[in-house]
Amino acid sequence: MADGIVNKWGNSEGIRIPKDIRERTGLHEGSRVSIEVEGERIIITPIRPRTTHVGRYIVPDIRTLFADYHGDYAPHEDGFTAAVGREEL
Repeated sequence: MADGIVNKWGNSEGIRIPKDIRERTGLHEGSRVSIEVEGERIIITPIRPRTTHVGRYIVPDIRTLFADYHGDYAPHEDGFTAAVGREEL
């Protein structure tokens, strides 16, 4: 356990996490965290992306990569160039 102080940072306020706690939890600059409130407690939990092994490589899990996809993508022409051949029939 460690004590902290809430400090003003721009238009927000924040608490610094001591180095030993960051090291034990694997947090570093840019880490994503989940923040929950239970009564008067604030619970900060690292968000770990799901991974899978492909041979000797560790890669993001396909379910994680497509978690926000809901089937509404429709490809469209970018409109940067005019037709140059018989692509317009």
